[in-house]
This record gives sequence, structure tokens and C-alpha cells, in this order.
Amino acid sequence: MNKLRWTFSLKLFISTALITLLSILLISFFSFNKYSTSIMKQSSEKVQQIVDMTGLNIQTYLDDLYRLSLSPYYNQQVMDALEKSTDDSDLQTLYKTRTIEDFLEQILIIPRNDILRVFILTDKIYKGERIPSTIARDLDFNNFRWYQESLSKTEPIFISAHLEEIIENPKNIVLSIVSSLKSTKNTNKSLGVIKVDANYSGISDICNKVNFGKGGGVFIIDSNHKTIFSNVPSLNDNECADVYSKAQNNSNLLNIIKFNNKHYLINYTNIEYANWTIIGVTSLATINDKIINVRNSAFLVALICFLFSILVIIFYLNMYLRPLNKIVHNIHKIRKGNLNVVFNVDSNDELGYLSTSLNEMVSELRNMFHKNDILVHQIYEAKYLQKEAQISSLFSQIQPHFIYNTLNMISMLVQSNSLEQAVTNINKLSIILRGLTHLDKEIPVATELDLLDAYLTIQKNRYTDRLDYNIDVDESYNDYIIPSLLLQPIVENSVIHGCEAKKDTTTIYISSCVEDTNIAFIIRDNGVGMNNKTLELIRAKLLLEKQITSDFNLTKKGNGIALINVNKRIKIKYGNQYGLMVDSEEGVGTTVKVILPKTPIEEVNYG
Repeated sequence: MNKLRWTFSLKLFISTALITLLSILLISFFSFNKYSTSIMKQSSEKVQQIVDMTGLNIQTYLDDLYRLSLSPYYNQQVMDALEKSTDDSDLQTLYKTRTIEDFLEQILIIPRNDILRVFILTDKIYKGERIPSTIARDLDFNNFRWYQESLSKTEPIFISAHLEEIIENPKNIVLSIVSSLKSTKNTNKSLGVIKVDANYSGISDICNKVNFGKGGGVFIIDSNHKTIFSNVPSLNDNECADVYSKAQNNSNLLNIIKFNNKHYLINYTNIEYANWTIIGVTSLATINDKIINVRNSAFLVALICFLFSILVIIFYLNMYLRPLNKIVHNIHKIRKGNLNVVFNVDSNDELGYLSTSLNEMVSELRNMFHKNDILVHQIYEAKYLQKEAQISSLFSQIQPHFIYNTLNMISMLVQSNSLEQAVTNINKLSIILRGLTHLDKEIPVATELDLLDAYLTIQKNRYTDRLDYNIDVDESYNDYIIPSLLLQPIVENSVIHGCEAKKDTTTIYISSCVEDTNIAFIIRDNGVGMNNKTLELIRAKLLLEKQITSDFNLTKKGNGIALINVNKRIKIKYGNQYGLMVDSEEGVGTTVKVILPKTPIEEVNYG
């Protein structure tokens, strides 16, 4: 019965919540669309008015520059000076120059810092400027297109963004108004050309007064889609051209485009005189912020009503859901690893049965994890002991009796006054002992060969004529690194099975062979060798293919434990494709091939 009531309450809660939420969503959707459309239209109209006003201000600004180009007509002295012939005397020429350039300097006194220079081009170049400059050498202004065009027109010519001309070492990007100067006595006669250069500070001042909110602004583009000015923070010059192209191709009532995953409202107007287009950019996010604020306020009451209804439902359902919430809370604790939780059994209904079952499950989990912890601990302990045993075995490969015998030999050499030979053996022994301190590291091949040479030198001094050796390894192998004391156990095997088991001279050859991607060392001796049975068992163990039989104890000296340990070191470190290859013939000798990957020297902490 309780289960039916609980299920019914849950359905009632979900149904009521969904109906209320759906009502709010539908009202929000339709209201938002209607209100946002209205706001968008109003915003577009307002922005268009601002853009048109900005265009009118820029047109007025350009008209001011045009009127400045007409200023010589209002100064009779300047016009008279321009009328004078080029054949005048030097004094008259000086007077003419001073009259015209004084006039040009007076023009620049007006509070218009954007006007950089004014030129009058006649038989020569006259200039007025804010910053001193030098006329470019060998300049022939007759070759300028705008000069020829202005002479043939009565209207002024507008030159869009370009680098300064006429002067040497131009630095500023300017816009210019060029107009021909006609004689007041004969309008068909051209006296020259006036050119006014201005920077973009005036236009910047006009455009920067426009505020279209965060992410918005104004940019100006010419007929070649070159950006003249932009204060839109989210668009660079190339992107401005792309935005304008998209806006021109947009057929929607509201010119809204998507660019760089952002939506913009675009409004623009043309300045026909300059052949410019002014584009106003407004981020939809800025407009939507206002819409969202109004929408949020409108639906705040609806949301409060929705929350109130949810609270009423929760109040009546809480008495039924409280036990289940406790169970869910305890399950969360179990998921986090806490297995000490206890589910309270407060009733005999379905929730009581669920609590009892969960208590039994938690108890089983505790027992299982306890057993698992014991098993993991045992496995870890076993691996740790195995690793310790391997390290101990590797260290024991340089057997203590070798050190004792070496020291005894050195003592005898000292007593027999063979001091030079004694010193040599001491030095070789120190090299070996130093190598032991780096057993768990990687060393250069050259260092490994030095250790072998030290070991064999001592053994040769000990066995005299019964031991000889030759190390002939390709010098290119010196640029690679290998595990320390990897080859020494193999060489020691050759000494043990040669000099200690053979009366004749034992010769050990250490060489290398060519491998494409590997390093290959070959250790060959002419010792006693192995019979076929021993060789096959060692090969099987090296390949890790089968267990060693009880009648073949590899832990005993002379049964290949050194070779197997070296092989294991290689395979554990580099993989099963690397390791040892053994070939032997009884009474002839043994050959061991060591295959390793090529590992370049990067950083070696040795010595």
C-alpha cells in the first residue's frame, strides 16, 4: 500500500512540475521572440540613425578640407603671386615664395591638428607644414596621376588612404584633397594645384564618439574593400572586409550576420564624395542582454509561483521520501569507498526489505575487499622479494673470491717489487668497483668495454699465459648506452669455463656485428664448451619456453645462471625481441650473441 502511495506521489510530483515548467517555457519562448523582434527593429533603426549622422559628420569634415583647398582664392596677394611669370627676377621669385609659403603656414595655425601639410604645385613646390620635412629629390610631380587629373577638372579630387608623397622618408598614412587653382583673370588658365594632407585623427575623433556597446563599433571601408578606420575590438582589418561582404549579400529584413561564431547587427551608409562606406557593428549579445534583463524580470513572479508549488508538493511527499533519501545517501558513501555504513530498518515494507538486502551486500563487500587486500599484499610482497633476489643475484655475479684473489695477487706483486704492475691492477680493480656502484644505471658502451678490459687485465695477470683476450668492437657503438655490467657476467663465464677448467691457453674474443636497428655484441671463447643437452636446456630457458627440469639445476655454478640473469635483465627492460643467443660445441668453445636496441646517449651520470 505504501509503495502504491509513494509511486502515485512521485508521478503527481513529476507531472505537476513538468506542467508548470512547460507553461513557463512556452510563455518565455513566445514573449521572448515577440519582444526581441521589437527590440531588434528599434535597435536597428537607432543604430542606422547614428551611422547616418556619423557619415554626415565625416562628410562635413571632408567639406572643411575642400573649403581649405579654396582658401587661396580669398587672398589676393597669393593669387597675384601665382599669376607672376617664372621669368621674374630673383628678388621677385623670393617674394613670391615667401608670400605663398607664409600664407600656407597661416592656414596651419587653425586648431586642426589633423592637417599635416599643404602644398601648392606650380613651377615649383610650395609647402606649409607642422613638422619640418624635405622635398624628395628629383621629384617630378607632373607624373602623379592625381596632378594630371586635377588640372583637367574643376571639382576637387579626394585621395583615400595612402603614404605621404612629395617629401623624403614619408611615415604617415594620410588622406588628401587636391584641387586645381584657376586664374581669377582667365578661368581657362591653370595656375597650379593645391594639395591638403590630413591624418585620420579627425575621423577617429568623430567615430570614437559613437558607442554601440561591448563588442561593437564603427569601421570605414573604401571601394577596394580596404579598411580605412576601425574601432571594433573583435574584428581585424581583413575581418572587417568579410563582414561588409556578408552584410551586402544578406537579404534579411534585419541585417544580422554570423561571423567567428558571433552574431552582429550591421548598419551602413555611403559617403559618395570619398567613395567610402561607414559600417556600424552592434553585437547581438549586447542587445540580448537588455532583452534578457526585461524577460527575467517578467518571469520572476512566474518562477516564484512555480517554486511555491514545488515546495507544497515536497512538503507532502517528504514523509514518504525521507527513508529512501537516507538509503540513497548511504549508497553515495559506499560509492566513495565507505563500507562501514548501516541501513536502518524502520519498517517491514519494501524499503525495509531493501535496507536489509543492502546491509547483507555491504557485509559481503567488506569481506571480499578484506580478502582482496590480503591477496594484493601477498602479491606485492612476493614481487618485492623477487626483485630483491634478482638484485642480490646480479651483485653476486662479481663474486667475492675474485676480489680476494685480486688483492692477494696485488700483495704478491708488491712483495716481489713489481710495483708498476701492482699499480696497474689496483687501477683496474678500482674501475670495476666503481662500476659496481652503477649497477642499476645505464652507461656508454665505451665505459662498459673499459670495465671488461679492467676485468680481463686482472684475470690475465692472474692466469698469465693461460688467458688471452681481444676486444674489437665497432667505435660507432660508443654513441649508445647499455645497462651497466651487462657483458661482464658473460665474459666471466668464459674465464671460469676456460682457465679454471682447461690447462691450455683460453682466448676470449669480444666483437660486434652489423645490425640495422640493434646493437649486437659477440663474446666467443675456445673453452670447454657444452654438450647438446645442456645447450638445449639453456636455450629453452633463455627463450622462456619451458621450465628447467629437476635434473638440471641452473642455480649451481657452471649451469648458466649468469646467462639467464643477463637475458632476463634485457627482456624486462627492452622486451622479448631482445636478449641472448647461445651457440656451443663441447671441446671447441662457446659463442654468445647479445642483441640490444640502439639507444643514443642523452644524459649519463657516471663517474
